[in-house]
Amino acid sequence: MNVKTTVTAIFALVGIVAVTSSAMAKTIKVNSKDAKDALSSCKANGGVSFPKTGANSTFGCMNSDGSGIVCGGYSDKFKKTCDTFMVAPPRLPTRDEVLNAEAAMKMEKQQ
Repeated sequence: MNVKTTVTAIFALVGIVAVTSSAMAKTIKVNSKDAKDALSSCKANGGVSFPKTGANSTFGCMNSDGSGIVCGGYSDKFKKTCDTFMVAPPRLPTRDEVLNAEAAMKMEKQQ
């Protein structure tokens, strides 16, 4: 296997994970229904929650699969928002996924 193929495969994998992760994660307002639902769902399904411990601390919950929600923080923006996060399935991409990622990168370069 030559170096170009290896580097392309690595970039394709990173690109797939980045696109997948950004599509699944979202930022929501701290007092919104979505935030309250995510926190209560996590706790109800056996997730591990962590409370706010100070004025600039974070709080949230992590599910057993590694997904979850984290709220709060130091800056004014973070104090008012929560970030949800998902875990991509732990597997290598298929050949079709790598080919699709390579084609997308080529199209992006042409634009």
